Amino acid sequence: MSSRLNGRFKINSMSTLTQEVFACMGNTADITVIGDPSLLGVARVRLEQIEQRWSRFISSSDICALNQSKGAAISVHPDTITLVRYLVDAQNLTNRVFDPTLLPSLVQLGYARSITNASLVTQLDGSLRWGEPLAATSIDIANSTVTLPIGLTLDPGGLGKGLAADIVASQLRELGAEGVCVSLGGDIRCSGTGPIDGAWSIPVASPFPLSDILATATLFDGAIATSSLDAKTWSVGNKAMHHVLSPKTGQPLPRSLDQVIQTTVIGAEAVWAEVFATVVLVAGVSEGFARIEAAGLAALAVFADGRCLESSHWKEYTE
Repeated sequence: MSSRLNGRFKINSMSTLTQEVFACMGNTADITVIGDPSLLGVARVRLEQIEQRWSRFISSSDICALNQSKGAAISVHPDTITLVRYLVDAQNLTNRVFDPTLLPSLVQLGYARSITNASLVTQLDGSLRWGEPLAATSIDIANSTVTLPIGLTLDPGGLGKGLAADIVASQLRELGAEGVCVSLGGDIRCSGTGPIDGAWSIPVASPFPLSDILATATLFDGAIATSSLDAKTWSVGNKAMHHVLSPKTGQPLPRSLDQVIQTTVIGAEAVWAEVFATVVLVAGVSEGFARIEAAGLAALAVFADGRCLESSHWKEYTE
């Protein structure tokens, strides 16, 4: 992310720009703060707390407790209440194009172990279902409990990084940061004063090796997220797998020259940018871009043959 810091700096002379990069949530966290440097430590602790609560690979997490609950009410942290509400809302809003119940299929396909730490393994009951609505999920905010429908599980991977970026950016601003940029594996939330004429400059990388940057987004207060078929890959025998599944078949999306393999979405919040980046991959550009326009977002889709397609608002944010 340091590449976005190249260029013209216009920061209050009393301000300090500091940056820290570390591993978190199975990805690289890259935090930039304009203001009190000690806020970097706050961000790191907060992200580590969120990972402990939301990871499907950590047996003591709230998500693991929910996924093994068999219909019982489970006490969870308020962070997890927020996460579950977004997961349910995202499934409903997209008519299950975005489906966080596909975890049993992912595990069956070979993605049980963490790609970044093979000692961490998702444990699931073999009788679990997927591809069903979460509308019957009970969320008791007063008592901080969640009750999942029997047989269904949650995979926070489709929006967890974006939501965590939103949460941390908001907290750092509340604690006095003049500006903050939180990047988690390419899901980025910017808030407040940026280092380049008051803005944050975010490069959009090509999915193809040795290719140039596709675009540079300029954000004053907003978010950008990228979803790619190549972000999480593994092999089963001689067959290559990836983590973006069809909610209809439970199988990885097929690859062909006319398939969208990467989508970048710009919006106000990283959580929704991340959700709709996946929606375009799953639904395709016709339906996906219609949903992008309806939600007031901007998007760039990249096809396997190298073509790029921009939504109507994309140029408003990019060079």
